Amino acid sequence: MREGNVYSTSMALSPRRDLAVDYVRLSAEITTYAEDGAKIMMKNGWLEQPPMAADRDELVKEK
Repeated sequence: MREGNVYSTSMALSPRRDLAVDYVRLSAEITTYAEDGAKIMMKNGWLEQPPMAADRDELVKEK
């Protein structure tokens, strides 16, 4: 979520406090959009399980 980081930085650095409401609204919209996309991917079998970190213990055993 790169956009979320940009909005957070913009909100923190902007001298205009009235823009904070817009940044918060946009961040919420992006989150909803990403959630909808994930649901579509799971429904179609394109994403069955979220990406997981590698099991370091298993990697050590294989060598």
